[in-house]
Amino acid sequence: MLLEILRKIIVDFQNRELPKLIKRGLRVTFIKDMSISIIGARRSGKTYRTYQLIQELIQKGISKENFCRIQFNDHRLKFLSIKELHLIDESYYSLYPEKRGNEVVCFIFDEIHRIDGWEDFILYLLENSKHKVIITGSTSKLLKGRVSSSLRGKNLPVILYPFSFIEFLKYFKIKPDMLSSKGQSYLKKALQRYLSQGGFPGLLEIKDAGLQIELLQTYWDTMILRDIIEAHPEDRINIVTFTNFVQALVSRTSCPFTIRKIIVNLEKMNLKFTPETIYKYLKYLEEAFMIYAVSIYTKSEKIKNRNYQKLYVLDWGLADAIAPADGIDITRKFENMIFIELLRRSYEVYYYITEKGYEIDFLARKRGAIKSKLELYQVCYDFSNEDVKERELRGIYETAKYLKISSCKIITYDNEEKIKIKGYTIDVVPAWKWLLEECDKYDCKACRGIKQ
Repeated sequence: MLLEILRKIIVDFQNRELPKLIKRGLRVTFIKDMSISIIGARRSGKTYRTYQLIQELIQKGISKENFCRIQFNDHRLKFLSIKELHLIDESYYSLYPEKRGNEVVCFIFDEIHRIDGWEDFILYLLENSKHKVIITGSTSKLLKGRVSSSLRGKNLPVILYPFSFIEFLKYFKIKPDMLSSKGQSYLKKALQRYLSQGGFPGLLEIKDAGLQIELLQTYWDTMILRDIIEAHPEDRINIVTFTNFVQALVSRTSCPFTIRKIIVNLEKMNLKFTPETIYKYLKYLEEAFMIYAVSIYTKSEKIKNRNYQKLYVLDWGLADAIAPADGIDITRKFENMIFIELLRRSYEVYYYITEKGYEIDFLARKRGAIKSKLELYQVCYDFSNEDVKERELRGIYETAKYLKISSCKIITYDNEEKIKIKGYTIDVVPAWKWLLEECDKYDCKACRGIKQ
């Protein structure tokens, strides 16, 4: 019976027409004898990125019959166990016996981490050099820890975030013209919308702001239910209490927070949490890509522990929809947007405090790059006021000199200039220009023919 169900799932997918796609900037490159895991928050487009990968491979000559895609949240597979995973490739090769060992076959598994012990099945598939394996999931557990050791270094994880500004432009067929006044006007208008609603693909066709908020709230509720409550049944988390905790947390988006302060604020709501419980819940939220806690840049663990962290959410539009009261103001959404873009560009991100107590929004270093240098980013929505300029500039020279940083940027909404301070050049860059710096990853030559 299960064998027949799996055959039907495989063939149904192969007979289904692939949807029209917006090219995503996340590059996926196969490495011999390794699986690839595409991970990220729910509704970020992981499934559609696998469709894009299928189209790319079909263009290289691989038949659609050579793809075996299984979604483990399919109700028909609800009770599938580790002992039955071998039926997947058995079902596939019962349909196409001639392909075994002769042709490249791609196995795509959505949410396979739901099944305990799934890693051994992946290793089994990788023993066949003709197999390519792609895994998708909404948990960072696929990044490290038990999974890494269980797969014995045979899994390459890549993180997919909601739409970047470049992808947002491509969806609406807006040419990234930074030179003409007309082109800049289109970019600024698009940035206003991007900053307002965020980057979740599912919102792009919805124009009604109220409906967008309702959809984002539905996304958040699903993340809490599926990625927190159901993922940790042993904790017996009360969903109402947890939701109140998360709302209090999200209200601190782009702001400092400490565990002690969170406890005090929760007590005002008649909610009692121990520090251990809050640390655990923060870990769960980070594993589900819902929030990010950014620490101070320091080599001292003591200094790190006695300083606050700064909180960011995976999508600023989502944070605005979830936060109580008046939501998140535009300056905090703007800072959150820049933070997520730095993560998308594979940076490790910290904040910094100078000896005089001035805060630098972000110190960032490229992950994986050999001898990567620190870069400094200050974020200021409106840089036109002289008092604001003085406040934003005052810690940059001290930080750059002390940490030997040569790349210093202030990212604004629409201000642009170069400022020289004691031999250091600070680039003031409008966000609509900075967000387009990596256009080459998206094949933006295709945009040249788009009419405004």
